[in-house]
Formats: sequence, C-alpha cells, structure tokens
Amino acid sequence: MVDPIDEYVIQQLKEYDGKKLKNCSKEGLELCASEDEKKKFEEQKASFEPLCKIIKELLGDKVEKVQVGQRISDSPCVLVTGEYGWSANMERIMKAQALRDASTGSYMVSKKTMEINPNHPIIIELKKRSETD
Repeated sequence: MVDPIDEYVIQQLKEYDGKKLKNCSKEGLELCASEDEKKKFEEQKASFEPLCKIIKELLGDKVEKVQVGQRISDSPCVLVTGEYGWSANMERIMKAQALRDASTGSYMVSKKTMEINPNHPIIIELKKRSETD
C-alpha cells in the first residue's frame, strides 16, 4: 500500500474478507504468539523498564513514551504513532497538500512512541551500561 489513496481507504475499511486490518506503523500492534512467547515478552518488558525510563528522560518531549516492542527483529528501535492518531505517512501526505494553512501543523503532528528491540545487541549493551553507570 504505497499510494496516497490507500491511507484514506484503510481508515474507513476496517475489515476485508473476514480479516481485520491493522496499521503496523501504529502502537498497540499485537502479533499472535504462544503463551511461552507472551510470558518471555512480559519478562523482557519488566527487565527493560529502567532503560525505557532513562531513554524517555533523555529524549524528553520528542517522544510520548518509550516501551519494549515485539514488532521489530533487525533494528534496535522504531518510532510509531499513537493508535488513534494519523500515521507518519498520512502526516506526510497532509503536509504536502497545496492548500493547507499554517494552523494545521499543530494538530497534524501526532505524538511518537519509541519501541525498543530487547533482542538487539545495541539495546542489550545499553541496558548493561545503564545498570552499571
């Protein structure tokens, strides 16, 4: 889904052929997992909570919150938009509109959530260093 019209269509089309559609660039994405995987994720979430607080303090108002994510496998982190706000692609489309006025910029920007990958070597090293210093 790369066309600008896709953003508008998917906002209205919540289900297709019995399958619910979910935007993976927004927070709250839950992937189907077994009970063991869910338990492991909850343990990781608890152990990385101090690191999340440190990162949030460092970033301040640039992000709404920092949390452990389960959607990424290769990257150390990802920025996602709020569950009910505009996606980053929709913000880009609206900013490109020729007839927009200056006042739209304030309500268009949605708060970003930073999700960290608890299995990435960079994040693991950051956790070790934050615990020692």
